[in-house]
Amino acid sequence: MADALLLPQRARRYPAESVEIRLLADGRPLLIRPIAARDADLVQDFVRRLSTTSRYQRFQGALRELAPDLLARLLAVDYQRSMAFVAVVFEHGHRRIIGEARYAPALDDADATDFALAIADAWQRRGIGRLLFTKLLQHAERNGVTRIQGDVLHDNTAMLALARQFGFALGTHPDGAWLTRVEKTLGSRAIPA
Repeated sequence: MADALLLPQRARRYPAESVEIRLLADGRPLLIRPIAARDADLVQDFVRRLSTTSRYQRFQGALRELAPDLLARLLAVDYQRSMAFVAVVFEHGHRRIIGEARYAPALDDADATDFALAIADAWQRRGIGRLLFTKLLQHAERNGVTRIQGDVLHDNTAMLALARQFGFALGTHPDGAWLTRVEKTLGSRAIPA
């Protein structure tokens, strides 16, 4: 899944209508918006701040930071066939990405789209993943994605539980038991709000 999410795409108009502000339980604002090319430093900082476990769960490999070519590909979304939303907070006068959700055409199946989701460790279990995943799936459905899938490490119980809550089917993965393939046909059931 990780490789499919790196395909460079021709950029389209930035979908400003997709920007929204939510209030966190503590009253702080949370900005949810499409990723932009100018986010390179914020994305790199986000990845560096993830724990080793969270980075491994997101990229399914060991890395400390993103190589320049990988970072460029993650920023290269076309806002239709490929999309990424980020959750941004303001701390001590600085913007910080605390979550990212994305989709892109699958490499192993021309009829499918792959997704990925990562939340900063200190911000997990606060509903931010659910917010980003909801927004991502709604955007995917509006833009003609009919089948979405993800490859989840078998011990990533939080992501597997979230996928179940969103109506994804869990199945075996062709690469082995260490991965679970989660998939859903969009438009078949309402996406949880």
